[in-house]
Amino acid sequence: MRTIPILVCLVIAPMMGLAQNDTIPPPAPPETPMPPVAPVAIEPSEGDTLQGERRALWVGVNSKEGGFVKIEEGDTTKRKDPVIINTKRRTIRIYSEPKVELDTAVKVMERRKELKTERRNLFTYWSGLDIGVNTLLGPDNDAELGGAEEFMQIDQGRSRFFAINFMEQKLEFGTHHVGLMTGLGVEFANYHLRNNVLLAYNSDSIYGIPVESPEFRKNKLRQMGIRVPLMLEFNTKRAPIPSEAELASGKKFSYDRKGNFHIAMGVVGSWYFDTMYKQKYRLDEGARKERDKGDYLLLPYRAAASVRVGYGALNLFAEYGLTSFFKDDKGPQLTPFNVGLTIVGFN
Repeated sequence: MRTIPILVCLVIAPMMGLAQNDTIPPPAPPETPMPPVAPVAIEPSEGDTLQGERRALWVGVNSKEGGFVKIEEGDTTKRKDPVIINTKRRTIRIYSEPKVELDTAVKVMERRKELKTERRNLFTYWSGLDIGVNTLLGPDNDAELGGAEEFMQIDQGRSRFFAINFMEQKLEFGTHHVGLMTGLGVEFANYHLRNNVLLAYNSDSIYGIPVESPEFRKNKLRQMGIRVPLMLEFNTKRAPIPSEAELASGKKFSYDRKGNFHIAMGVVGSWYFDTMYKQKYRLDEGARKERDKGDYLLLPYRAAASVRVGYGALNLFAEYGLTSFFKDDKGPQLTPFNVGLTIVGFN
């Protein structure tokens, strides 16, 4: 009889602490370790090695990293050939390149822009000091004038052309070899008369009055004006812009004109805002000087066909007037013509 309470205690004790509807959860199954996944090695194809080393792509799963993909090789930033993965329908190539910091990338872009400007300015042949000689051509394009034009016969040796071309700009057609060039300058055109004549004019025409005395030491017309070119320019020298990678490496680059042949053809337009007629002579043992600011019926503008050609820093030019020297029907039909060279280039 004394054994009954003991049996009851054994049955009730495990049930203590459970609510009426609680159930006993089944025991959890023991943790099963994840089977290891063998890595997949991608064998390099032809050309996919460097100094005898092999590269492999490892794909796997482990309890520490989970799923992973790794390329087993040295410093990938030093390799130029890709890792190649061939599948049934695709070929996958993985490339690597040096990482460029943001500030370095900005400096490279700025340097490329500077080099483009430097190259464009260097291979444009307008800005500088031009000096040459002037003459006037007759209807037959002959510098020796006769008949009604003879009073305007020019002494070419003393007739100077001088220009200060102080601004230039060129639109390159994708390369420095070809571009459309324009600019701005100031020109001084002097026409020294060979004959001892005094120029005079009225509202209808200009003419020359022969003078026996005094003998003019200087007898010239001078025009001063603004000039603007519009020319197609060609250069032969190769001057490529370095790549971003070359600039990022720290290598220095610069350009020069040595060995470059250049030619520019087009039109130069001039507007003359000042005209002066000047004589110098001696009279009664004294030097005399006369100046007159009249327009002398000269055309206040000129359009001239122009060519500029040279090698290296040398530049020669010629300009042939497409408009007459005098206003229409106010004087002989004469064409301005000048040739010269650039004595100082501003680039």
